Amino acid sequence: MIAPAETPLLEVRDLKIHFATRDLGITVKAVDGVSFDVMSGETFGIIGESGSGKTTLGRALVSLLKPTAGHIRHEGVELGGLSSEALRQARRHYQIVFQDPSAALNPRQTILASVCEPLEIQGGLSRDEREAHAIEALSRVGIAREYVRRYPHMLSGGQKQRVNIARVLTLRPRLIVCDEVVAALDVSIRGDVLNLFAELQRDFGLTYVFITHDLSVVAHVSDRVAVTYLGRFVELGPTEAVSERPMHPYTEALMSAEPIALPSAMRTGKRIVLEGEIPSPIDPPSGCRFRTRCPHARELCEQQEPEWRELRERHWVACHFATPDGPPSASTH
Repeated sequence: MIAPAETPLLEVRDLKIHFATRDLGITVKAVDGVSFDVMSGETFGIIGESGSGKTTLGRALVSLLKPTAGHIRHEGVELGGLSSEALRQARRHYQIVFQDPSAALNPRQTILASVCEPLEIQGGLSRDEREAHAIEALSRVGIAREYVRRYPHMLSGGQKQRVNIARVLTLRPRLIVCDEVVAALDVSIRGDVLNLFAELQRDFGLTYVFITHDLSVVAHVSDRVAVTYLGRFVELGPTEAVSERPMHPYTEALMSAEPIALPSAMRTGKRIVLEGEIPSPIDPPSGCRFRTRCPHARELCEQQEPEWRELRERHWVACHFATPDGPPSASTH
């Protein structure tokens, strides 16, 4: 991985993304106050359950959704303050690869036409130049020239995802948001696609925001990871520290649910089962949002929102009773 620079490539401050519903006065708080930086050359992972707001956050990072409040800055530039034309020029440097590789491709276009399309929209190149760039990008992600005249239904899921990656590469982006990019793929080919992302990062100096619910994916690719719950981060830190020494009870529960390739008699950890479903983002709980499912919740958790605290170097947590040694235990009650 490329060593992070001092100045963040991406800065997010108190970002909120709310959606109004048909019912008057009811709002879905999909993302509700998130702040973080992503350094150049870094892979920043975001994990959480379905409904935690991580996909909404990813779409906002590449200007597919407009923030309700807060700031997103790319290389110090506030995207919300740009004109339509300036935003169109800037956003090509910040791209996204979606979860479903089939839905992301036009079934009526050949593979070559799909990969050429971003270059056609960008303008400035002849047809021959666009096709040359597209074929080069396809070759770089492992799609042979013989496939370029084929249609999406003629390719496997892994090949289609490689085509989507090639489309993004044609614009030479600085940052790529990867939204569950291997979730729809067979387990047998996930590793190949993840290794491809690592190679492209090394060769092109790319920066990634990797969104996933799969802890093994985060551990494999990320330098740092943020754990999100009901629209907010509850923990953020170096991947190894978060996965092996979590400080938040929610993170601890997620890590305990990760499958271990050992006989049950040899497993030392006990799975933590969270009671109940994730609350509605329409009416999140008061105080700590995790308190309704937390086995360590106390009266303070209901009354007061926990502060965002750096308990270890570069390792932050939002929990009243977490310590540098880990999550709260029965002894804290």
